Amino acid sequence: MFGGVRARATGKGVSQHVFIAPFDPFLMLGRQKVLLRLVSALEASGKAVTKTFLDKLLFVIAKEGGLGGAVKFYNFFPYKFGPFSNNFYADLARLQSDGLLDCNLKLAGAGERVAANVPARVAEAVEGVTGRFRSANQTVKYVYAAYPEYTVKSELKQHIEERKEPGIFSIGYEGKDIDSFLDALVRNGIEAVVDVRANAFSMNFAFSKKKLAHSLELAGIGYLHVPELGIPGKYRKGLEAGDYSELFDFYEKGILGEQAEAAAAVAKMGKERRIALLCFEADAGNCHRGVLARHLEKLGSNRAVHL
Repeated sequence: MFGGVRARATGKGVSQHVFIAPFDPFLMLGRQKVLLRLVSALEASGKAVTKTFLDKLLFVIAKEGGLGGAVKFYNFFPYKFGPFSNNFYADLARLQSDGLLDCNLKLAGAGERVAANVPARVAEAVEGVTGRFRSANQTVKYVYAAYPEYTVKSELKQHIEERKEPGIFSIGYEGKDIDSFLDALVRNGIEAVVDVRANAFSMNFAFSKKKLAHSLELAGIGYLHVPELGIPGKYRKGLEAGDYSELFDFYEKGILGEQAEAAAAVAKMGKERRIALLCFEADAGNCHRGVLARHLEKLGSNRAVHL
C-alpha cells in the first residue's frame, strides 16, 4: 500500500498538507484487475492499447472467457458503436486517477504489480482472448458478426429498425447495474421508461432521476417520472418484509382511485409506444408496479410483461 502527505499552496501563501489515501489492491474490484491484466497482455504482445480495443475485448471475455462467477464482471448493452459498458469507462477513469494507468493507457505504478498477480484463471482467459485478435478493427468485425443483437443501435452498420408492437412492460433495478438494466430495455425494444417511484432517488446513484434520465437518453430511450403513481414513504413505515397485501390493497383502492387521470395517461401511452414501468424491486409481485400493471390491463392495455 502507498500513501502519504502532499503539500498544497493556499491563496495566502500558507502551505497545507492533504493526506492522500493509500492504494490498496485488496479493495479493487475483480473486473478492474482483469482490465489491468488485459492492458498488460496487449502491451506484452506489442498491440496498440485503445479504449475501443479494450472495450470490445472485455465484451468477448464476458461472453466467451469462461470466467463464470469467478469475477463480478462488466455488463454491456447495445449502443452507437456496438456493445458498450458505462462501468468500463468509469473504471478506466478511476484507474488513471489512482495512478495505475497513465494518460496513454499504459500500466503505471502499482498497476504493473496488480496485473502480474491475478488468479491463473483470469490470466488464462485474458491471454486466450487477446491472442485471437490483432487489432481493434478485427475485434469489432468479429463482435458485429458474432453478436448482431448488440449492433441494433450501431451507427457503424446499416440496418432497418424494426419497430415492435406497443405494450406495457415493467422492470426493477434491484441487483442490476446500469449496463445490465439498459441491456434488458434495449433487447426488448423499450421506447420509454415510466418511473413510478414516489421519490426518484436511489442509493445506487445511477438510478437517481437525473443520472438515470441521462443514461436512458444516450441509449435512445425516453424517460417520464410519474410520482403520482408511486407509494409515498410514509405508508411504508413499519411494514414487515413480505407483508405487502394491505399496502397493495390500499394502493389499488386508494392511490389509484385518486389518480385515475395519471393511470389513464400511462395506459394510453402503452397503447402507442413500448413502455416499461420502473421501480426498485426485482420481483414485480413484491412491488406496487405489479398492481399498477394489472390496473392498466383493466383499462384496455395488453397483458404486461415483467422483465
